[in-house]
Amino acid sequence: MPADRPPTWSRPRRAGQLGWIGRASLHFVLAGTACTASADPPTAAVSATDGDLGPAAPSRGRVITSLETPPSRADPTRPTARTIETRDRPPVLGFAEVVARLSPSVVGVLARMESDPVVHESGPHRPAGATRSPRTGIGSGLIVGDGRQILTNYHVVAKATSLAIAFADQQATPARLLAGDALVDLALLELDADVPPRAPVHFATEAPRPGDAILAIGQPFGLGNTVTAGIVSGLGRDHEDLGRPRDLPAHGYWSFIQTDASINIGNSGGPLADPTGHVVGITTAVRRDGQGLAFAVPAAMAQRFLDEARLYGRLRHVRLGMRAENVTIEAVPTRASTVRVTYVDPNGPADQAGMRPGDLVVKVDDHGIARVSQLAYLAQLRGVGASVALTVEREGQTQRLSLALAQAHDAAPAPRAAP
Repeated sequence: MPADRPPTWSRPRRAGQLGWIGRASLHFVLAGTACTASADPPTAAVSATDGDLGPAAPSRGRVITSLETPPSRADPTRPTARTIETRDRPPVLGFAEVVARLSPSVVGVLARMESDPVVHESGPHRPAGATRSPRTGIGSGLIVGDGRQILTNYHVVAKATSLAIAFADQQATPARLLAGDALVDLALLELDADVPPRAPVHFATEAPRPGDAILAIGQPFGLGNTVTAGIVSGLGRDHEDLGRPRDLPAHGYWSFIQTDASINIGNSGGPLADPTGHVVGITTAVRRDGQGLAFAVPAAMAQRFLDEARLYGRLRHVRLGMRAENVTIEAVPTRASTVRVTYVDPNGPADQAGMRPGDLVVKVDDHGIARVSQLAYLAQLRGVGASVALTVEREGQTQRLSLALAQAHDAAPAPRAAP
């Protein structure tokens, strides 16, 4: 399906109402939706992709490296090999096998919306009326749960007046929005009960590591399921790292996976998968002032969102009862970057845990942190009602405090009717 402009153009351009190529100062694009002005919803063309990009590698047991000392007895100048126990993981598959297993569970999300009104003037200063032309945005999604639910990015469906799902076999069906949350950019859709269930994806139980191979599957520009490959380039990227995009709230719970896999408008909501076929992230955004800078919401947050959306109809946001700031070595000579508490809400969770203004938070549970975004993300990942152990430095002394996470007082988001 044609899009407004290809993403390689440097001039900023909106692609319909959902995905966008940001202003030059932001250099950012949500990987969300390519839009057309067609009055009828498009049918996503699906192309089979089965090219093997490389042989499978062993995934468990022992691997050998010839970097060990002391030298062997047979050859004193040659170091001996040592065996290293690897992490116990499911068997690694060839790329083509991963695609064959996962592609039927990847869908196109067709979001029907109304464009901004176009004013028709009968004279230079006298408008005669306004009209709205329908648009259909195309994003990606993946089948989850009982096979009748779809997970996608919230920005793909946020402005939709109606939704439809296009499957890999080119069948299509209406969908409705069950829950959506802009602070994690995730949405859960539901199909009608009479729609036959389809195979859901499976999420990875461990976070990926920088250097791990990954695949991205999605619907860039409505081309049908398209596969790209790359590696995990980094972890823990936040709103600042993405160039402060205005379409994602700065106070969201962000800890993006960074990848160099090719991601374009229309990929949003599709999976990043590891070589075992498990989903490690949900593709979300691309930063345009560089090359190979794409970002995905981690599978762990997607699973937290799904669990709470099914139980409560929404993701309950946590409240720590304090404010904090990022500080660098100029303010705290003992640390290159850390989190400093600036305010503690009286009788709030942080106050009850014993936090004080000026405290430096250096760990959440066993995870070292250097930015406020990491503190917020890890707390939200634990969820309302859980307790987190905060390692705090105060006046040169280290303390470990237990903070019980309360529920924030924000209103529940109201999903738009999208029959």
